[in-house]
Amino acid sequence: MKPTRKFVATLTLFALALSIGQVNADAHSDGLELGKNNLNKLSSKVSNSNAQTMPHYTNNPPQSQNFGSSDLFGVGVSRINTCKTATHGSDQVANQECDAVNFLAKNPENRTKFPLNPNDPIISGIGDTINNANGGSATEACGTKTTTTPDIYATEVCNEYNLSEPKMCTMGQVVNVDAKANFQCNVTSNALENINCDKYLVVTCPANPSFCNAGGITPGSVQQSTGSASITFSPPYLDAIQVINTQGRRETSTFTFNVADISKIGVFRLTYAQYDNWLGLRINGRWVRVFMGALNEAQSWATSKLDIVTSGGRAYVDIGNGSLYGVEPYYPYGGIYRGNFDIDMKTYLQNGTNTIEFIVVNGTYSGVGEAKFEIREFCNPCTQNWVDQCLGMV
Repeated sequence: MKPTRKFVATLTLFALALSIGQVNADAHSDGLELGKNNLNKLSSKVSNSNAQTMPHYTNNPPQSQNFGSSDLFGVGVSRINTCKTATHGSDQVANQECDAVNFLAKNPENRTKFPLNPNDPIISGIGDTINNANGGSATEACGTKTTTTPDIYATEVCNEYNLSEPKMCTMGQVVNVDAKANFQCNVTSNALENINCDKYLVVTCPANPSFCNAGGITPGSVQQSTGSASITFSPPYLDAIQVINTQGRRETSTFTFNVADISKIGVFRLTYAQYDNWLGLRINGRWVRVFMGALNEAQSWATSKLDIVTSGGRAYVDIGNGSLYGVEPYYPYGGIYRGNFDIDMKTYLQNGTNTIEFIVVNGTYSGVGEAKFEIREFCNPCTQNWVDQCLGMV
């Protein structure tokens, strides 16, 4: 009978419990210092007998059936397949093993990879051993042998305790080798599954949308904020007008109105304007354009302001295009201009409070600035629906 040696290792973990959460550096240091000061008292409690009273302690863990196994791949694949379909029980500690197995099996790209060259001595050495194997047989005579050496048994106990200090852990490793390797490297990759999913927005609009005459402005929300201009809202038209009686002056006025849901606005466009001599528009802080008889459409849009400046003792108008203009344009551009327009201005709107700023500049006599907007909302607006195919995927 051959002598055997029995090793019994008992691992007792005695840890200080800390509250999980956000703590400042001083509180953490105080807790760590308190634990270290009580270390001597705690270490006396670390013993084999006390370890057996800890939850989940056992001398025969389920994994002991694999001790000494030479087929580690078989053990790993077995646990992967078992944990893939395992359901959680009421014991949260018992659930941790399969949680860890599933996490590692589904996240191979996060593991450290070690590419091996085909000429690596480890790989080439295995190949040479296999390729140079000789035929033949080996025999060994069997007989009875008696030993007088007594059996030797030893019991070894290992007790450990951990301080409440940060610990490092390393995820599993994946070894990449070529086809000459003499082991099944593809077992892990064959057990993985790549799943793709999409999340997208579906917008459905009626084929022939109609507009409500009531418009998209909240009733009662239209009001004059500053200046001497006036504004009226007779659905679907919003009309603002300002008369200026001072000569060589610049005056401003602001108006506000509310839009509850901008997605329901189907039409917001400028339909009419009159101006003598200059009219500038700003909507929600964004500069729009300038109206003046001597400017063409391209020049009217290529502006950034409407100011009166002084140069050489004379007053001029600066619209931000690098040129200066007379406050009172020469004939025939000094009269009142009126025109119909069809300019889409929906991009200037926003949900909630909207502000229109009027800037009027007059030369001689009296002047005027007016802008009329048409605003309508969809009676049957578009609908939006998010489709999430990724729900329920781990």
